[in-house]
Amino acid sequence: MNLLQRVFIIALLAVPLAACDSNDGSAEKLGENVDKALDETRDKLDDTADEIKDGVEDACEEASDKNC
Repeated sequence: MNLLQRVFIIALLAVPLAACDSNDGSAEKLGENVDKALDETRDKLDDTADEIKDGVEDACEEASDKNC
C-alpha cells in the first residue's frame, strides 16, 4: 500500500468525525427545547395523577373505613 492510498483511507475515515459538529444549529436547539418542555409536562402530569390517586384513595378510606 503506497502513501497516497494510506492518506486517502485516513481521509475517508476522518470525514465522519469532522461531520460531527458540536455547534448546535437552531433546529437542534429547538428540538432540545421541545424535549425539555415535554419532559417537564410529563413530570407535572405524573405528579398530578399521583395526587388524584391519593385523593381518591383517601376519600374511599374515609367513606368505607377500609383500605382501598
